Amino acid sequence: MKKQITYISPGQTAKALVLIYLTFSIPLVLLAFLAAFLRYGDLPGLTFFSALLLNAVLGFVLLWIACHAYNWVAVRFGGIEITLSDVPETD
Repeated sequence: MKKQITYISPGQTAKALVLIYLTFSIPLVLLAFLAAFLRYGDLPGLTFFSALLLNAVLGFVLLWIACHAYNWVAVRFGGIEITLSDVPETD
């Protein structure tokens, strides 16, 4: 059976995906700050939290915009099409 995704909730989707995005960006930010610390020898702690906050805010805004763009395209040209099938039940 084919189904089509015609609407994505921008707020909920952006909130969920930004949390996933942050779990991947925390190690990268830590690595970047470790490299900066090794190179320059000093690093304020506020910088780390500012980078993560900026990542979260920008990620949320860009994902929110992307969801609205998807919804606009889905209304005019059709959404992403997926095929669903029933899974046999096992005991």
